[in-house]
Amino acid sequence: MSDRTGPAADHDTASTGRSLDEALKTRIRDAYAALRDATPGFTTRRAQSQMIGVVARALGTSGGVGVIEAPTGVGKSLGYLTAGVPIALAAGKKLVISTGTVALQAQLVERDIPAFLKATGIQASVALAKGRTRYLCTRNVAELQGEVTGQESMFGDEGALYDRPLTPADTALVNRLAALFTDSQWNGDLDASPEPVSPTLRARITTNAAGCAGRRCSYASQCPVLKARNHVREAQIVVTNHALLLSTLSLGEGENGQPLIAPPDQMLLVLDEGHHVAGVAIGQGAARLPMDDMSRRTSRLQTLIAATYRMVDKDTISQLHPNEAIELAANVSRQLKAFREALDAAWTPDPSERQPQWRAPNGRLPPDWSPAIEALADDTRNLLNWVSAAAPLVGKSKHDDATKERVQRNLGIALEMIQSQHALWAGWKRQDPDGVPPMARWMTRERDGELVCHCSPVSAAQVLGQLLWKQVDSVVMTSATLTGGNGFTALAIDTGLPEHAEAVSLSSPFDLARQAQLVVPRFPAAPDDREGHPQEVARYLVRELDWGKGSMALFTSRWKMEKVADLLPVTQRNRVLVQGEGNKSQIIAEHLRRIGAGEGSVLFGLNSFGEGLDLPGEACTTVVITQVPFAVPTDPQTATLSEWLEGRGHNAFNLIAIPHALRMLTQFAGRLIRTSTDSGRVIILDSRLLSRRYGRQIIDALPPFARVIG
Repeated sequence: MSDRTGPAADHDTASTGRSLDEALKTRIRDAYAALRDATPGFTTRRAQSQMIGVVARALGTSGGVGVIEAPTGVGKSLGYLTAGVPIALAAGKKLVISTGTVALQAQLVERDIPAFLKATGIQASVALAKGRTRYLCTRNVAELQGEVTGQESMFGDEGALYDRPLTPADTALVNRLAALFTDSQWNGDLDASPEPVSPTLRARITTNAAGCAGRRCSYASQCPVLKARNHVREAQIVVTNHALLLSTLSLGEGENGQPLIAPPDQMLLVLDEGHHVAGVAIGQGAARLPMDDMSRRTSRLQTLIAATYRMVDKDTISQLHPNEAIELAANVSRQLKAFREALDAAWTPDPSERQPQWRAPNGRLPPDWSPAIEALADDTRNLLNWVSAAAPLVGKSKHDDATKERVQRNLGIALEMIQSQHALWAGWKRQDPDGVPPMARWMTRERDGELVCHCSPVSAAQVLGQLLWKQVDSVVMTSATLTGGNGFTALAIDTGLPEHAEAVSLSSPFDLARQAQLVVPRFPAAPDDREGHPQEVARYLVRELDWGKGSMALFTSRWKMEKVADLLPVTQRNRVLVQGEGNKSQIIAEHLRRIGAGEGSVLFGLNSFGEGLDLPGEACTTVVITQVPFAVPTDPQTATLSEWLEGRGHNAFNLIAIPHALRMLTQFAGRLIRTSTDSGRVIILDSRLLSRRYGRQIIDALPPFARVIG
């Protein structure tokens, strides 16, 4: 896909008729001039001006879509704010900025947006939208502290849907967090928690949408979620994350009939770090079901069902009498056990496999599984209908508030559990339509013997087509890595970009050929040499790195990263900081401290260190990429999509593996040059770039550093 424009006549919002007129253009020019005049040392960048133009044309037009690949130094956030804020305010719509990482969300809310508004004199309210599980649920905390009673009489010996009580340490932590919140020393945002909260405890002190009583909750007046969401609804600029955005668009989640962020046709959307969007969409369409655990938990629903009928005082819920609903849950539990036994008989993993996996070829499951799958799909749908009908009835009940809230919370947990079951069986039952990639369907075996069933879409095109391109008023997608070496073709396939999208790849404002080298040596061991490659990487690092400066080595597997670290001599090993040996922020802070003290430091990291880290100057003068980060060929989604493409005469490696690798490599290389005065080397220790046909294609598509090849 190249630069292109076209009509948006098929877009659902086209009837609103917005267009980029001269008055809007003047507002954008005025904002840019004010930004320039108020920013010391401001430099006009041609690439940034181009970006402002694309954003203006996309967001200024009903149904507009702009796609912008903008390398480091362009100034992406100021580029889309300069056009997006004036357009949104003039149109009376909400500017929504969605990102892939928490770090960028914080940067936008705490630094970039306030600086832009101050410089331009524009007045606009700003809010950060996050999911419910990012906030403390004061009702749940009160229950854990024993302020709310009634569980024993309702659930008998079985307790709630949780499997085990809190540990003494977790109980003490809950009490400390509650005291800080009550004393207004903490606002209940778990991302800013004064102490780390484990995933297990987080599940206990947060509530999902179905389990939340909303404004009917007796703790509503102090609820951090409701306070945060009021702020989001009133804000003119909202920063959020891709997962919450897509979930909100898909489910229409909101309070009292109001959408969480904004109605899609009132939303001007910027997808920053847009290379993550397709993966997030696929992840949201995936389902995972641990068979034994779900059988056990479904069986325990019987007590909750009985308590619900007593509370709502109705003979039927969702056309089921109490004994029928109880039997339905028991029947689903029995079916799960029986089908688990059938799957065990059908698949015996190789004992030597470290991560046992069975995948359905082309996504097609054995025909003799169909009766069990169809029965489970039907019965879990009926159970889902029952829970969905029961929850609002409990909410309207005039029963004792404490008991009602306990039942409602447990119905919320049950709803989430049954939704995941139904999603899996519906995905396994579904007939894949002709002409589109099938769903991936597979099983894995956990270390404790648990059998887990999975399904997932393999392409985000259909999901994003429905949620974004057909619903949202106008959209801009931007990232430093979108093209993947073959223009925008792979991105268009992955995301289903509409034909009328305008797509541009901007040039870096830095003199990359002068500032940096791309080094691809003739490396003596290939990445698939399990013992030899780590040994040679360690030898190369000892010999070639400037250990008195800041460097980074990036790996595609934790095992190889730790192996190389172990192989280093003590002197060099003491200067290495390995991802996982502390939290990320602590490791980066220690790295910067060492550099500032002139000690030298080397970061060893995985993919998450290869993206988003800003280490200018001496903090990063060499980036070593230990191997090309190809998508794992045994990944079920990749393998299923590859089969489908190959079956249609396409080269799956060229369409999937190479674009994915190039996007990752470009992100990794982007850690090196952060300012116009930075310099250094990107070194790739992968002999395949010199021995395989695709090597030259990858090398040529990487940023225009000076080449030192062979």
